[in-house]
Amino acid sequence: MTGDTASRQGTGRRVVAVVSSFRPSTDLVHNARLVAQQVDELVVVDDGSGPEHTDVLDAVRAAGAQVVALPENVGIAAALNAGLRAADPAPEDLVVTFDQDSAVPQGFIAALVAQWDDAVRAGVPVGMVSPATFAGVPQTIGEPDERGLLRSREPIQSGSLVSGEVLATAGLLREELFIDLVDIEYFLRLQRAGRACLAVPGLDLPHELGRTYPFTLLGTKVRWRGRNLKLSLSTPFRYYFRARNRVIINREYWRSSWRLLARDTAMEVRHLVFVLMYARPRGAALRVVVRGLRDGLRSRTGAIPADVAQTASRISWRIDPL
Repeated sequence: MTGDTASRQGTGRRVVAVVSSFRPSTDLVHNARLVAQQVDELVVVDDGSGPEHTDVLDAVRAAGAQVVALPENVGIAAALNAGLRAADPAPEDLVVTFDQDSAVPQGFIAALVAQWDDAVRAGVPVGMVSPATFAGVPQTIGEPDERGLLRSREPIQSGSLVSGEVLATAGLLREELFIDLVDIEYFLRLQRAGRACLAVPGLDLPHELGRTYPFTLLGTKVRWRGRNLKLSLSTPFRYYFRARNRVIINREYWRSSWRLLARDTAMEVRHLVFVLMYARPRGAALRVVVRGLRDGLRSRTGAIPADVAQTASRISWRIDPL
């Protein structure tokens, strides 16, 4: 551990990181070392990547991580939960989660821990601390208050810190959601429980946001204020989960967070319009989304149904990534 470690020697408290991986490249070894330098313990959970990735996981283990290799793909929520159970945090311990692609800057975790401790000293019932921006994208509301505390808004799970007490009280991640909106559900759960979700002003977690595409109409790139507009498109099967889990989360949290969810839903609908514009074939994309909405209304959860996955595998995008 370096001088930038987040551990607190002599306090008895551990700072633990849990990293999820799926079909990792050797970049995971480098990223795991960056995290291991900043914490007392590192757990890497592989979500059923298979034997062809054993060499990478062995190298991660040699870098000082405890590796939990799951026999099959169970989704991000269940994978992270497996890591959290392996870490077995005491109430006073702090745990931060990351994706395999997160290249964590030196001092990042220490900044999260410092903000947690400052808020606790101020008498705030802390639920989560996250970076103010994720890949440069803001995930905050308003400005810091007179105590220097800044509220977060639906932070991405990668780079977010909780305590063992929070996990014991609020519970683990919702495994039945499988992948998309898992972190948003946890944020809403903490808010409803009266726990403060905070961000560290000025702290950013560099990260790839997936493939970016040019925004086009009738084959022409659209410009606004001198710049070409861009949008991010997910892997087609993800739109089943996004539609399904949006319905489930809206139904569960509408009373406590209706303003936020109304805004999110409007943005999701707008994005789905773009998805249908650029999907090929459009009918297949529409069927994937409609099935997600229908399964959400019927409270069906878990992995994507095989027939929907097959339909999604036929979808491609009409535009090339940047």
